[in-house]
Amino acid sequence: MDVIEFGNRKINFEIKKGKRKKTVAIQVNPMATVTVFSPWHIDDEKIRMIVRKKVGWIIQKQEQIKNNRDSNPVKEFVSGESFPYLGRHYRLKVIKASSDTEINCRLVNGRFLVEVNGNSGGKGDRVAVKRNLIKWYLEHAKEKIGGRVNRFAQQIGKWPANIEVKNQEKRWGSCSRTGVIRLNWKIIMAPISVMDYVIVHELCHLIYPHHSTQFWQKVQSIIPDYKRRREWLKRFSLQIDNLN
Repeated sequence: MDVIEFGNRKINFEIKKGKRKKTVAIQVNPMATVTVFSPWHIDDEKIRMIVRKKVGWIIQKQEQIKNNRDSNPVKEFVSGESFPYLGRHYRLKVIKASSDTEINCRLVNGRFLVEVNGNSGGKGDRVAVKRNLIKWYLEHAKEKIGGRVNRFAQQIGKWPANIEVKNQEKRWGSCSRTGVIRLNWKIIMAPISVMDYVIVHELCHLIYPHHSTQFWQKVQSIIPDYKRRREWLKRFSLQIDNLN
């Protein structure tokens, strides 16, 4: 991780180099982290100079993310809060049950219902609600994502070596050199059209490892409006990533 200083502010950024990269590109990620993509032949000092020239733009993007985050505070996991699932929001209702009741989460009649032990309370309740709500999300994400991957893999003609649905702090999906596709379980909160875009994006990496012209052409052949779906993910990522 590299760092440059701008006044009293430090800009941390990660440099990623690739053989097929032709130019230096700076990306401010949904969590306000900064990634710089560069060709192999450009030395790190020149990359730092490029970052310094773009520091005003980087700070502007980070401030936009901060403002969005402030308007979408971290969840407290109490009754009345709303949580997204496949693009729709559902109110949470926490129910006190008998002391020997096993804590569980259900989506019933347009509400998330989470039963908690009647003898618990306060912070213990919120921890239990969070744990079980995330467990519910993860189970449904694995089920939904598995089906969508199979559908689009048939259409593309490429199947991953394995599919892993897990928590990923900095990305919605990734595709390894060995053909393993990893998807962030939180994508289950987005509309299914957006989830499909992420899945197709990673499946296309099985054919084209880098974001080449051919790669984006392949994505567009499967999802003609992929740019609109990608923009949705950029604009609303904080709304579906505030469960920490």
